[in-house]
Amino acid sequence: MALAGQGKTKGMVAQMGFTATCNQSMAAIVPRRGVDARYVMWWLTANYQNIRNMAGGDLRDGLNLDLLGDIGCPVPPTDEQQFIASFLDRETVKIDALVDEQRRLIELLKEKRQAVISHAVTKGLDPSVPMKDSGFEWLGEVPEHWDLVSVGRSCELLSYGFTNPMPTTDEGPYLLTANDIGENVVAYETARRTSREAFEQLLTDKSRPRRGDVLLTKDGTLGRLAVHDGRAACINQSVAVLRPRQEVVPEFLANALASEPYQGRMIFEAGGTTIKHIYVSRLAKMPFALPPRQEMTRIAKFASEQRLKLDGLSRAAADVEALLLERRAALISAAVTGEIDVRASEEGSRAA
Repeated sequence: MALAGQGKTKGMVAQMGFTATCNQSMAAIVPRRGVDARYVMWWLTANYQNIRNMAGGDLRDGLNLDLLGDIGCPVPPTDEQQFIASFLDRETVKIDALVDEQRRLIELLKEKRQAVISHAVTKGLDPSVPMKDSGFEWLGEVPEHWDLVSVGRSCELLSYGFTNPMPTTDEGPYLLTANDIGENVVAYETARRTSREAFEQLLTDKSRPRRGDVLLTKDGTLGRLAVHDGRAACINQSVAVLRPRQEVVPEFLANALASEPYQGRMIFEAGGTTIKHIYVSRLAKMPFALPPRQEMTRIAKFASEQRLKLDGLSRAAADVEALLLERRAALISAAVTGEIDVRASEEGSRAA
């Protein structure tokens, strides 16, 4: 059996099924005679958070083996240890299968949301309209009455934020980086802030997004988009700002660029080796299928409705997953501490 002692895996435990060696990041725990290894593994699993707390908060802090060795571990009779281990082996497999089902459901809902919205923003909502070849293999056919322009021609401003250092303060306009831009949301609550004086004097217009501007992450994790709601905020160089022309609906532009064809093209066009970058000059030249404004509004409304519905189903599945994991942890704790007597259950299982 080995217990991980470094980094994110600190405190995680697994039983070895074969002979192996381990490096300094692992603590090998060899139970003495009369102690069931599987039981010890489940007991350590129940104490995962306590073990992590012993090492301190830094991911680089390793476990103190003396402290680990001093943890009091209840040792019931050997047959009872085996009952507990067998009971948890069986019951956690059932719970894990249910957790996997919820995770697969969440992934399927995410894929469906992407597919439904991607189809709407590139093919429209009316399946009966005539189609035409866009001339670009990655975009495919688009409705015949849509205009084929470029992303740059859809915007009156396409640029990125400041590169100069900015002071940070407790209050004032938001200082947004790529880390603050999520999928269709800006995380204002965790964003840093800058002073009003610096906001007004050290920045140009391209670094101060307006209401309705589309924000796009252009460095690192590429292509997350959100529509700015008009709060006083500035963006740094990791965020691109797209200011749609008057005839372009911001929500349509954001949904279109978040769709699979455009996301794939942005990644294809991205430069950089270690850290990828979207070049705004390339983004400006990217072909873009533009419907009439009224149709853009209908498509944007449809996309919002689909996102709300499917994200609601995903949250419900995530809640079920969380409850199952809580149930799993509580069951393990109750079994290894004797809060529940598993002997009758295990004896019945063996008899069957």
